[in-house]
Amino acid sequence: MSHYQNFKTVIYCTSQSMVNISPESLQRQIDFFQKYVGVDKVYLEPYRDDCLIPREQLHRCKEIFHKNGIEVAGGITTTIAGQGEQDAGRQRLFNTYCYCNERMRNHLKETVEFIASEYDEFIIDDFFFTNCTCDDCRAAKGERSWEEFRLDLMREVSENLIIKPARAVNPNIRITIKFPNWAESYQEAGYNPGQQKDLFDRIYTGTETRHQLHTDQHLPRYLSYSLMRYMENLAPGRNGGGWFDPYQCYPIDAYLEQAYLTALSRPREMMMFCWGSLYKNKLITPMGFQLQQLDEMLSKAGGCAGLPCYLPVNAQGEDHVEDYLGMAGIPFEGVPEFPDRAKAVFLTVQALKDERILDKLEAYVAAGGKAIVTSGFVREALGKGIERMTSIRYRGRSMQATQFLSEPLTGWGSELSRSAEPIAFPVLEHRNNTTWALAKAFGGDESYGILLRDTYGRGQLVTLAVPDAISDIRKLPQTVLTRIRAELTQGDVYLDAPAQISLFTYDNDVFCVYPYACDGCAAQRIRVRVRGIAKALRNLSNERWSVQPLYTTRSETVFELMTLPGDWAFYAIDWAENRDGEAEEELVGSAPHEFED
Repeated sequence: MSHYQNFKTVIYCTSQSMVNISPESLQRQIDFFQKYVGVDKVYLEPYRDDCLIPREQLHRCKEIFHKNGIEVAGGITTTIAGQGEQDAGRQRLFNTYCYCNERMRNHLKETVEFIASEYDEFIIDDFFFTNCTCDDCRAAKGERSWEEFRLDLMREVSENLIIKPARAVNPNIRITIKFPNWAESYQEAGYNPGQQKDLFDRIYTGTETRHQLHTDQHLPRYLSYSLMRYMENLAPGRNGGGWFDPYQCYPIDAYLEQAYLTALSRPREMMMFCWGSLYKNKLITPMGFQLQQLDEMLSKAGGCAGLPCYLPVNAQGEDHVEDYLGMAGIPFEGVPEFPDRAKAVFLTVQALKDERILDKLEAYVAAGGKAIVTSGFVREALGKGIERMTSIRYRGRSMQATQFLSEPLTGWGSELSRSAEPIAFPVLEHRNNTTWALAKAFGGDESYGILLRDTYGRGQLVTLAVPDAISDIRKLPQTVLTRIRAELTQGDVYLDAPAQISLFTYDNDVFCVYPYACDGCAAQRIRVRVRGIAKALRNLSNERWSVQPLYTTRSETVFELMTLPGDWAFYAIDWAENRDGEAEEELVGSAPHEFED
């Protein structure tokens, strides 16, 4: 029986942590984890880095786990040390295999056969890639690019060194491939989710974002949610779970946030890596309490919902712009196919990997869809057909701004705001009264559109100028961020708040607000805007409490919430009977009515 209703809690056990452990030590460590987090399943890895657990020791560990009611699956980490002169010149990051070397190929095949003889299920850790450029690899590559060569090579390795040998030993074996957190770089190292999702029985997702400045990946924390959702949409029903670790996670909230966002994405399993690093680690001690609370909330939430972000497989460019926007309060749902039936779609440079994207985009908008594209997408698409839909042109210039002007959410006029630091943007020239600026940045004696709208056919094309340093999105003034959110957020709820607060929306009128525990963070009041007429927001953590409207206009209801860094909060919308009608009067406050002609 699982410890939680909405997911299993699992821990990965490396071969080094189990190869010499005594039964007494293992039981003591199991007791620790059961006390603080509750373990439903372990992935017990027989092999990593030339360390192979002997069968007898493997059987002892499996027996002890089973006696404690813990499910056991296998694992493998495809790393091997060099041996002798035959491996000279093979410069392999993290000792990953050279798959053009027969000794290493045979070693992997034999190891997989050993694992398949011991398990009915195993997972491949995320070292299943290659960056080797040795003489053999360069000869095998020929005239192909490294990307083409490695994608072909790792497909062949998946089939011939993993899947076929394993199934020859155990026809019932189920094999999971874990895709790393560094999604923008998959194809350069041979990961091919588009094909490998169909080769393997299941996939798994790396959600370890750690400290976003002090790691090599430099990943926004929102990726712990967004990559899970993308992988679920890539292989519906076969994304096994999210995998995070404790490394470079400081302060402690950086570790816990990985767990929170993974849980909010509705995983089947919550994978904690790894047993040896987490035993007696203070990072794990609050985990069970927090997961229990999240589990209770997820039982009240529906399915994940957000603005579809089209990311074709094996694409790159404008890395993680959707994640930085996610950390500024815009809910996204990454999808690997163009969502032509969605009400709105978000496109970054990655979408241009699809050779037919401009034809799809034009047909979609002309038919009444709303497409939001980045300045990078427009720059790359000029000369390929985007100019049929917008007057925007790019001449290679940029500007810096600290002053901004944006159209208000309701009524007439404009709102002036400032950023604390200069923000650099590309200059997007456009023709007035054909393309309209919803928000502008001031540069010297000129203003430049940073949120622009074109109408085309029955639909709209909205262009967002992305700062040169994408993470500078968080520096935008609240009024500008809120204007952007109003255009991009497609559900009934959007935030009126500073950056570094995420909004997670579900398809049953439930949403979650999470303020990140980041540098300079503090408790603060924010506003939540609900499209339509709502009576209250129910606090799902304590349903005796509800938040009453601050004020209501004819088109939306505004609430004020108190937020604390590192504390998530779930709310449900209680709608008024005239949800979609005009408000007869303001419920609270003295904000003016919105008047329309």
